[in-house]
Amino acid sequence: MKPYNVLAIALLGMAAASSVQAASFSYGHKYEDVSKGHTDEVKLSQDFDSGIGASLKLKFQPTEEESGDAGIAFHDLRWDETAIGLNYSYDVSDTVSIEPGFSWARKQDKYKYKPYLKLKYGFAPNWELSSRYRYEITDYAYKETRHKNRFDAGLSRKFDDLKVSYTYTYYRGDSELFDNKKNDYQQEVEFQYKVTKRFSPFVSFTNKSVSDDSDQRQTEFEVGMKYKI
Repeated sequence: MKPYNVLAIALLGMAAASSVQAASFSYGHKYEDVSKGHTDEVKLSQDFDSGIGASLKLKFQPTEEESGDAGIAFHDLRWDETAIGLNYSYDVSDTVSIEPGFSWARKQDKYKYKPYLKLKYGFAPNWELSSRYRYEITDYAYKETRHKNRFDAGLSRKFDDLKVSYTYTYYRGDSELFDNKKNDYQQEVEFQYKVTKRFSPFVSFTNKSVSDDSDQRQTEFEVGMKYKI
């Protein structure tokens, strides 16, 4: 059995034996300004007293036009991806926590396995630094398996009910990812506002590559909400 499958089974077993602490639901709509693509994403997360967390995420996209252009937002939505995630959060101290985790995703022609390790550090009141390393394995139905290393570095700041976050991501893989090179990057800024203890709308802006054989980049806009159940 593959090591990442062993990790997933172990975390799932621990979650099943834990008592429920909190659950949340989120929805987001994404739009890419160059490819014109739309994506709707819904996610249900559950945290347990033991520190285990579990999540289920579904993605949908509108059916492409006959011309091959991206589909119209919210029109004739089709399933695009299902992802299951498991993680364990451990507080090393009042300011430092570590989080190993794993996610498995299924698309129409491939499976994705993503084990990761995340570190958070609250270095000042309302400030937080975070870093994450994730190893991504993509098993295609009719192509060679691909591997990719992902490194995230994040900084967030809370202003009363407003939270502002910035994340820089670097990718390195065994195939072309951007501009015919085996590396890529993206930058994301997110604004989240806490309207009530349960309800928080958000908006984010991400600079990302358009394709693996072009140096063209685009902005992905996302608007959505998070609700604590």
